[in-house]
Amino acid sequence: MRPVRVLVHLNNLTLGGAQLNAVDIARTLRDRGHDPLLFAQGVAGPAPLVGLAAGHGLEIVVAGGPDTPAAEVRRRLNRAAAEHGSRLLHAWEVRAARNSYFGPGRYGRLPVVTTFYGIRMLRGLPRHQPLVLGLGALMGDGRAFGHRDVRLIEPPVNTVTDAPGQADGAAFRREHGIADDELLLAIVTRLVPDLEKDRGAARTVEAVRQLDDPRVRLVIVGAGPSLELLRTRAAGANAALGRQAVLVPGQLADPRPAYQAADVVLGMGGSALRGLAFAKPVIVHGAAGYTAVHEPGPLVEPHASRCMYGFGAGQGSPVELAGQLRALLDDPERRARLGGWGREWVVGRFSLESVSTAFEELYARVLAHPAGPARWLRDLEQMTRYEFTKPAALRLLRR
Repeated sequence: MRPVRVLVHLNNLTLGGAQLNAVDIARTLRDRGHDPLLFAQGVAGPAPLVGLAAGHGLEIVVAGGPDTPAAEVRRRLNRAAAEHGSRLLHAWEVRAARNSYFGPGRYGRLPVVTTFYGIRMLRGLPRHQPLVLGLGALMGDGRAFGHRDVRLIEPPVNTVTDAPGQADGAAFRREHGIADDELLLAIVTRLVPDLEKDRGAARTVEAVRQLDDPRVRLVIVGAGPSLELLRTRAAGANAALGRQAVLVPGQLADPRPAYQAADVVLGMGGSALRGLAFAKPVIVHGAAGYTAVHEPGPLVEPHASRCMYGFGAGQGSPVELAGQLRALLDDPERRARLGGWGREWVVGRFSLESVSTAFEELYARVLAHPAGPARWLRDLEQMTRYEFTKPAALRLLRR
């Protein structure tokens, strides 16, 4: 297709899965001759995504700070689109979708594509513009919420840079005092309250305590509001075991050494996929205590359609997870077999090249058939309700 100037509105500047996906796709499209410009609202603390984008040679516009009013962010978004000569907006997640709708996409001036890689559908997204979901299990919910153009493009994995031997796992082990003969479990995630990622990490800490195996270490790489609470949990487990079994070093700008160093990776979504890309056996986390070893069999397609996520019956326990870990840790041949199979599986289905091609084709279709002002107006009542009326009513109720 002809080169496209596309303005990519990131959800935020942390090293979350959706943001990393957005940067990887933008970089791949840039290498194919397109002209992406990244845009994000500023944050109060570190903004590691700025350095990551610069390292890839991608231009990024940071607008204001965390308290900058939405109207000002949208004015800066309008200015960025005009100066860049953008022909298309690609909004990642809810806030970016709203900024794009009321900003450069206003009255259908520029077509907007929204990508939502969350695990539960949210209301308040424009319903008459293309919506890309990363979970096949959410496709029905998207249509039930009134979205007219819903499609599935699963999150990508850069299987070139996320690959065995592409990071120094031995150095990671030395840095954190993990011996070569110790068995390392790794979780790489955002530590956010009330998300299953947070609960999965806490459940794994308890499972390590249940195992009580001096060979086993757990490292949890990531940052977020739950970091200190998780460190408290880790300290409790270490005190009970009488050793440093659980390490919580915080966020790494490049978490690949943690994947390379691991014997088993635990997680969900993009983190689980990256573990597979490094040829590691993976235990998938999910809702309501769900955990399962990702291996050939009847669970493969449910995991894939949910993008490495599962739904339990509320009965999942650290004891059950400890049993799953024990079966893997005591069987090195099974770990090697699952790692090789997982690498082949993720390359065949989730490669960055194939996912970028899907977005490229979507861009071409949207540009060939732009929505125009009529579709924008169809969403006006709903978007106004969620953006202005509902928040004002909640503020009034609090008073």
